[in-house]
Amino acid sequence: MHNDDQIWLQQPVPGSQPADLPFLALADTFVSGDPSNHRLSIRYYQKDDDGSMVAKVIFGPGTQGPPDHAHGGSMAALLDEAMGGAAWMAGHPVVAAQLNITFRTMLPLGTRCLVHARVLESNGRKIKTTAELCSMDEEQMYCTGEALFVTLDQEKIEQLSAKAHVIVERMRGKDKR
Repeated sequence: MHNDDQIWLQQPVPGSQPADLPFLALADTFVSGDPSNHRLSIRYYQKDDDGSMVAKVIFGPGTQGPPDHAHGGSMAALLDEAMGGAAWMAGHPVVAAQLNITFRTMLPLGTRCLVHARVLESNGRKIKTTAELCSMDEEQMYCTGEALFVTLDQEKIEQLSAKAHVIVERMRGKDKR
């Protein structure tokens, strides 16, 4: 990844602030946890006006499917994480129950993209979300998604939080060596 790509990722989308999401504390998650930038380089932001999610992303060579293009599974995984992140930002600790991804056109590797994700509705434990992955100028739509997420109960959240804390502390210990 070029240095100007890193600078672009770090600059918030106008009208947004860096997102505070729990999974960002883990350094080795499948979608957003690749410090080498070989797979996905991504930064999440929360829009000031409506609280929805916007992300900047670049698909690296580790996402390749068709030659020089992102694998559809990498695009779907990104929308899954973004839609789940939008739900978490809206106060719904969730996991995915159902994903529906519609692919529009192939995505060339190295392309600067935006993801827009938001909660559509909340009904008890069921949270419906939507997302779209588009070019930086929003002229080209690569894929769209809708998902059904279910909220986690407090006991499960505490179990996952405890495990995440242990993982983060273990990783911090490795950094000091």
